[in-house]
Amino acid sequence: MDDEQVFHRTLWRRTPAVLHPRTPPMETLTVAELDRILDAGLLTTPYATLVREDGPVPEERYCFPRVVQGGIDNRYVDAGAVRRLIGEEGAVLLLRYVDQWHAGVRELADGLAECFQRQVEAFFFLTPPGTRGRPVHRVDADVLAVQIHGSERWRVYPGPLDGNWQPERVDGDPGDPLLDVVLRQGEVLYVPRGFAYAAEATGGSASAHLSFTVHEAGSAHLYAVLEALLMDGDGLPARPNDDAALSGAASDLIAHCRRTLAGLTPEELVHLARGAMRREQHPVGGTLSALLDDPVVSAR
Repeated sequence: MDDEQVFHRTLWRRTPAVLHPRTPPMETLTVAELDRILDAGLLTTPYATLVREDGPVPEERYCFPRVVQGGIDNRYVDAGAVRRLIGEEGAVLLLRYVDQWHAGVRELADGLAECFQRQVEAFFFLTPPGTRGRPVHRVDADVLAVQIHGSERWRVYPGPLDGNWQPERVDGDPGDPLLDVVLRQGEVLYVPRGFAYAAEATGGSASAHLSFTVHEAGSAHLYAVLEALLMDGDGLPARPNDDAALSGAASDLIAHCRRTLAGLTPEELVHLARGAMRREQHPVGGTLSALLDDPVVSAR
């Protein structure tokens, strides 16, 4: 049976799992390439930041100013300072929205976005051994984490009880994990949307993983799309001149809203909201199968 169908039928939004694809995208962004990107000197915040479990590292500790078009820009990342803070203080390097500026990562993210028909973004984490970059937390996305280098222990906890949760840290005892596993090079971890988790680098070397976040529409997106539909094409005058004209405009607006709502299904509204979330993309190959290619799934 098609691997994507198996994934959606057995895992999607149900349970965390470790996947073992035959051909994981290990060369999409390697640690060696990351070194070259750092040394090129063009990375700036917020695309590259340093974080710890208790919060972000102040930017002035690893950024330096440059004169660009006659102005001072303080956002440029200093490769030497980054390496020193990682090695001496256990800071975690976080690359944000890698799909926006790295062609290989963009290609894979675009393929996943086509498969899921949802917005997909990519983040890269380089974590020193024995370090946990973030506390137990929930994110508003399904996560597919590809272990690129080293190993990392992931603990995944149950999802929220209802739809009124927030993407934030989980204070207090999260309870027993649903999945407690060490992710090794070439393996992929799936974490359903809203399930709490934390990751810690293990072994004697740094851990690097590439996380693809699959974003779902929420109530705010439904409201926004519906408002846009109701505001589109009403043709109302901006400033009716008298009471009769204002009442006529109100009547026309009510009729327009009724026509729009009469032809709109819940499924179509959800589809439009998901589409509105996605930026314009140009897939050039790759699908979910790149991560789920004949997987051996382990889940508890």
